Amino acid sequence: MWTVRLTCVALAWYMLAASSVLSQTDDVRSVTGLPIPIGQPVIYGQVAIRGLPANEPRPLVNVSLLLGGVQADRTQTSERGFYYFLRSASDGAALLFEVNGNEVGRVLLTAGSGSSVRRDIEINWQSVSNKPPIGVVSAKNAYIRSPEANKTLDKAMAAKKDGRAKDALELFRKIITDDPKDFVTWTEIGSLYFEHAKYVDAEFAYGKALEQRPDFTPALMNLGKLYLSQKTYDLAIEAFLRAANSDASSAEAYRYLGTAYLEAKKGSKAAVAFNEALRLQPNEMAEIHLSLAALYDAANEKGQAANEYKLFLARRPAYPDRAKLEAYIKANPPKK
Repeated sequence: MWTVRLTCVALAWYMLAASSVLSQTDDVRSVTGLPIPIGQPVIYGQVAIRGLPANEPRPLVNVSLLLGGVQADRTQTSERGFYYFLRSASDGAALLFEVNGNEVGRVLLTAGSGSSVRRDIEINWQSVSNKPPIGVVSAKNAYIRSPEANKTLDKAMAAKKDGRAKDALELFRKIITDDPKDFVTWTEIGSLYFEHAKYVDAEFAYGKALEQRPDFTPALMNLGKLYLSQKTYDLAIEAFLRAANSDASSAEAYRYLGTAYLEAKKGSKAAVAFNEALRLQPNEMAEIHLSLAALYDAANEKGQAANEYKLFLARRPAYPDRAKLEAYIKANPPKK
């Protein structure tokens, strides 16, 4: 069994090359719960979350299969953490893992791994929980409210953090009943619904927030992530464009905008957005070079792809699959 351990949020874009693993048919069936015929291509595995308190509900874990940097399929893990895709592994393919809407890791796949490929992931909950989940707004004071309302908001946020969603929602609703213009609280309500996969309710709440403050970046970003998760890419692009316009210094807005463009098969626009994210945060966003390389490679611009790999290795010299990227660079000399 091949397992990746992701122990730090700083490794959110950490990527590993896959080794060849063959699994028994019975093992595949135990994971998928399906009578999969022998020889049916399948990529599957289990996501284990270490250090999750016993009284805390399991977070929402999504797994996406990327082909050439574009999302080809997406699934939510089962209660036991299992996921699967009835597809073959290929060079350049990757599995992307998200917890509560935040990317926590990627695993590269390669062709020739056999028809049955298992990739298990271990995530350190303490590291992941230190990162705000989707929609947790750090802009509490962006809206002026009464001292009593602020106390209620603090209680709601504490209930949300403790996994008491029902209590949190009741407290949030008390605030907006008294003051329906509180766009920060509306955004928190949207995020609470988003985390529990109630997408229609989440969209409504984000919409109410944006009615009051059309340029509120957290609401725009979360709305874009919601649309991205639903594969409504044009709406995601619109939301991320508005987020980037409202905060031109947000590298994350441009990164997500690039991702939305990429998934909408608008590669040239994706490249522009990705490069802007890199300009704003060249070190933090270094993994974007890998997405750009995949984009150029798919367009048969191998020299440009090699240049992106070279730039990436300059930022991440300890990359575990460095030799493979160096071989690509050698075979395809970067353009000057």
